[in-house]
Amino acid sequence: MFLRMKKIKSYSFLLFLVTLFFALSFPGAAEQEGSGKNPLFIQGYRMVDALNEEGNRSTEIELFFSKNVVNMMVHDNNKKCFSLFNEDEEIIPIEIQMADDQIDREKRNIIKIIAQKPLKPAKAYKMIISPELESKSGVKLGKQIEINFVTVDIAK
Repeated sequence: MFLRMKKIKSYSFLLFLVTLFFALSFPGAAEQEGSGKNPLFIQGYRMVDALNEEGNRSTEIELFFSKNVVNMMVHDNNKKCFSLFNEDEEIIPIEIQMADDQIDREKRNIIKIIAQKPLKPAKAYKMIISPELESKSGVKLGKQIEINFVTVDIAK
């Protein structure tokens, strides 16, 4: 009897794991069903001062969103939704990097912005994100977002 009870428990646990696997494998269905209730928003961002292959400094800004914003259905639209300006309102050229959500699923909510020329130390900058930024499920940001920041003077 003890052996039979152990088998039932192990089958129950196995059934639980299989159910959990299927629930986690198809998050798109839950996202689409509640897309009107789950808005698209920025969860946070991280700025990194990096050295590129040529040894020049570049600033990278990683933006973390609440939904998948890199899927191929919205990829081209979303690449046009970012602008970076200096304190004189001059546009700074940027490169937009997005992972392939079919390969790097954990990066489906991350967009990386890379300034194409070095940002000057101790200067103010502004990044604008268009309200047209869209998630895979069709939810748009809906309002313009401005991220204002000042670079650090590394000479001090």
